[in-house]
Amino acid sequence: MALLEVRDLRTYFKTQEGTLKAVDGVDFDVEKGHAMGLAGESGCGKTTAALSIMKLLPANGYIAGGKINFMGQDMARVTGEKLRAIRWRDISIVFQGAMNALNPVKRVGEQIVEPILLHEDVTEEAANKRVRELFELVGISPNRIREYPHEFSGGMRQRVMIAMALACKPRLVIADEPTTALDVMIQAQILQLMKNLQKELELAMIIISHDLSVLAETCETLCIMYAGKIVERADSVEVFRNPQHPYTKGLIGAFPNIKGDKMMPASIAGNPPNLIQAPVGCRFADRCYMAKDICLEKEPPLIQVRPNHYAACHFVKAG
Repeated sequence: MALLEVRDLRTYFKTQEGTLKAVDGVDFDVEKGHAMGLAGESGCGKTTAALSIMKLLPANGYIAGGKINFMGQDMARVTGEKLRAIRWRDISIVFQGAMNALNPVKRVGEQIVEPILLHEDVTEEAANKRVRELFELVGISPNRIREYPHEFSGGMRQRVMIAMALACKPRLVIADEPTTALDVMIQAQILQLMKNLQKELELAMIIISHDLSVLAETCETLCIMYAGKIVERADSVEVFRNPQHPYTKGLIGAFPNIKGDKMMPASIAGNPPNLIQAPVGCRFADRCYMAKDICLEKEPPLIQVRPNHYAACHFVKAG
């Protein structure tokens, strides 16, 4: 059994215009010690799918259906104190934008000590010792635990967020756009740090990004999301070598190739559909160069095209 099994997850939001189906029937697994990537354009549902696991949804969001099996229990139905006990101790998160996630008026060390004292029966002295060890683990001098967030650079703040996510020795870490707003050199350092920590601590990870290069560097498997659904799922290398869905091909084609000819990368024409009134057929049909009448009339199922490689398109062949 996988550490995390998500089946037919449906996460909706109530809005003034109607119910927005942000995640509409999603399946994926995360194995112990493995990293899975969720990729796609902004608004495709990747962050909502990941936050549903911890039930960190805004007030107008709710899980409308499906199962989130984590360590033998359905997170979709866990509530109250039991849910609070799981957060941070078993599942933690590295939020996008460390400066917004950290409390600007509290020392960074205090912010990491807090979840340790909340979830574990340890003394404050032992918790502070753990923080110093975590700082060393992520490459920050332990002498800086009494500094405030504004005294750290962007890359260092992201390392603090990673240290905080590891504070209670979780089994699963969700990283939401962990390298956003960082320059290329710092981004590479953070990605390498995450890879090292995953192997060293045997962490399972879900990494959310629109940057395919980030996911290729850090993840064993990759799920491509579009308009609330997974349209392709495979090993990361397989997705790049042999993409099957037209949307995946478009994403890869839009990525600059520094070794190729100097030209503007191709873009995917059009815009994602309105998920309050989602299309009946394939949700990518209006933007797809391969679209036929069947694409507008019938939703394509996610079928196996190769071993461990799945795609949702009427024109892929089952393997």
